[in-house]
Amino acid sequence: MKRKLQVYISSTFSDLVEERYTAVEAVRKAGHIPAGVELFFKETPMSIRKRWIDESDIYILILGGFYGLTLRDDESKSYTHWEYDYAGEIGKPRFAFVVTDEALRQKPYDFVVGEYYERLQEFKQSVFEEVPTYYVEDIQHIKMVMRDQLPEYERREDLHGWISAKDVPDVQKLLEENASLLRENAKLQAELEKNKRGNQ
Repeated sequence: MKRKLQVYISSTFSDLVEERYTAVEAVRKAGHIPAGVELFFKETPMSIRKRWIDESDIYILILGGFYGLTLRDDESKSYTHWEYDYAGEIGKPRFAFVVTDEALRQKPYDFVVGEYYERLQEFKQSVFEEVPTYYVEDIQHIKMVMRDQLPEYERREDLHGWISAKDVPDVQKLLEENASLLRENAKLQAELEKNKRGNQ
């Protein structure tokens, strides 16, 4: 039965549009379901982020040159950092892409003087220590890693994924067939008992 894995893609948004789009398209081309906060990044409630991560099979982080917006009730942590930690807390398989400094220098902003730069470096170091991490010099690296890694996750039996309704067996039909077999079995059992008594 064909499963579609749901893959949650987490990153800051405006600075990583191309990288994020590439990851989303790689998931789609592999026949799976990309998930994540897109157009309404700032406004998306935490409850929705949490539910999407809960429902996903895999969590992918993309780190660039910005730490990102911080939580309203905890300015010490960004939304992206919170998503990463939460996915780890609930046991989701995680891996990460880290855009290299060389690639970041090609972008139209100075990431070194960005707000929370030191906090980003600490976050990045923890990611390196905790999950498989792949450097990104250009978007081709994202495509190659996704092409190689997604099939590995497809083979994992502990990831449930989603299946199409047309692939789900007709449960009512199975129940009817099971009931018919039970009736037939009871009938045979009764005949067997009758034959035993007749032979005594």
